[in-house]
Amino acid sequence: MKRFYLSIIILVLFGLLFGNMPAWADSAEEKFSFLPGALSFEKAGFRLEVPPNVFNQSVSIKAEDLDVSKIDELENIYVTKAIELYITNKNSQNIGNLSRTVRIAFTFNEIDYKRASRLNTDLSVGYFRIGYWDDSKKDWVQLSSSVFWNGSNGVVEAETDHGKGRYALLWTYDEDSQLSKIFVDGIRMMINYTTVNTDAQPYLKNDRTMVPLRLIAENLGARVEWNSSEQRVDLTRGTDNIQLWIGVLTAKKNGQSITLEAAPEVMGERTFVPMRFVAEALGGRVSWDELTQTAKVLSN
Repeated sequence: MKRFYLSIIILVLFGLLFGNMPAWADSAEEKFSFLPGALSFEKAGFRLEVPPNVFNQSVSIKAEDLDVSKIDELENIYVTKAIELYITNKNSQNIGNLSRTVRIAFTFNEIDYKRASRLNTDLSVGYFRIGYWDDSKKDWVQLSSSVFWNGSNGVVEAETDHGKGRYALLWTYDEDSQLSKIFVDGIRMMINYTTVNTDAQPYLKNDRTMVPLRLIAENLGARVEWNSSEQRVDLTRGTDNIQLWIGVLTAKKNGQSITLEAAPEVMGERTFVPMRFVAEALGGRVSWDELTQTAKVLSN
């Protein structure tokens, strides 16, 4: 009898690790009135981030979970998660090709990792990548992907210019593939869901993200002026005027004094400022993604 129960337990564990767990028939839909700004759409385990001016009209975005056990297996590819993405205009017409790339992301956890790697955790999480189903070729188009992993949870990101279609989080056993890049350190900065690249790396000071002043100010539409005699930076956007002094914990917005938690400073001939203060003073909204170490700014 003990052997019988032990066999049952082993079969259950084996099924959890290696079996294709049936996905819940779940979907989420959201309608967006036309705005030229950025937008994001999320459902459990999936995220879509759209930079400004991708759509020129109101759209509806829907993501529907797919049962991965019913997706045909291809050699050296394991489908971890899959969704069918629908983007339709106000006339209910599908939008297939987009005017510029958008970012899609799938999350995964330690169980997904162990199941996909067949319990071989010596294999890198870099075997994960995102794929787009090409129905004409009956094959997955594997997208260049970035993998973020903290030891128990992770996320895989990729960019695509496809709208409607089938996307999946794939694990490939093709050792020759170099499509996945593992992001290991450093802070990313995104403005309106577009990664801002700079040779001056953002850093943390007093738990505040410090970023190159001119980079964030000009990306948010502000004019930057430098007063060398007072070691002061003036930012102007519309009717707003912001003043910051190097090494001083007090700034001014439209003449009103504001206390900073980190003072502006010069590093390597670049002026760095606390990102949250500058972004919010210029009308932006700021969020921090701990897993991907990403500071995100959305402008109004």
